[in-house]
Amino acid sequence: MTALRRGGVAVAAAILLAACSGPDDGAGPSTVPPVPPSTTSSSTASTSTAPPTAEPSTPTPFGTLEQPAVWPAADDLVNSPGTAAASFVETTLGVPARLGDFRSGDSRSGEIDLLFAGNPDTTPLVRSTLLLRMLGAGDGWFVTAAVNEHVRIDAPTPGATVAAGPLEVSGAGRGFEGLVIVEAFRPGTAEPLDRQTAQGGSLEQAEPFTATLDLSGATPGETLAIVVHGGTGHEEDPGDLAAIPVVVRE
Repeated sequence: MTALRRGGVAVAAAILLAACSGPDDGAGPSTVPPVPPSTTSSSTASTSTAPPTAEPSTPTPFGTLEQPAVWPAADDLVNSPGTAAASFVETTLGVPARLGDFRSGDSRSGEIDLLFAGNPDTTPLVRSTLLLRMLGAGDGWFVTAAVNEHVRIDAPTPGATVAAGPLEVSGAGRGFEGLVIVEAFRPGTAEPLDRQTAQGGSLEQAEPFTATLDLSGATPGETLAIVVHGGTGHEEDPGDLAAIPVVVRE
């Protein structure tokens, strides 16, 4: 039994040796090439990039408004609607601004009546209703239009794009001896870009008028205020007033 076991062990050893050495093809013992040191860490470090970061949001430029406005200039920050309304009336019409109370439409808009009374005992007349809204990155107050049942602007329409040249303004209005004054202003500027007169109604009824303004001095892309008001026989009377913004074509 002992000899048999020794023989079996010898056979097993021979088989294992043969399997490890492989076939004898004369090429010598098989060798495995050495594996080079891993460079994964250094390679990753040299080629990895930081994760992209989101671009910061660009705020609305202060001078850019969400919509064209009549008054003041886009980069002029006015903190109260009454101040914006008074500046518009006094600068463009050259009369004291007698204003009613501010009536809020929502948290960012409202309206103010422009009033006139010949003497303290007279019930004031509403010469116009000024529409106001908070606009721009600074949330300033702007006059966006002026409306009145006795004077209106039919053409151009509010916010229309117009050429830097002749502009026909038409609508209906009334004034002392039929005088209707048509002007174009740069918002915030006292001197009109152009001023023309037209004939409207001289009594209670507004009558059609047409006037042609010269906007050749306007800058492409700028906003202009088209202001129409009736002539009066009183130096402090603003007259019936309407105003809209237009944008000069680029």
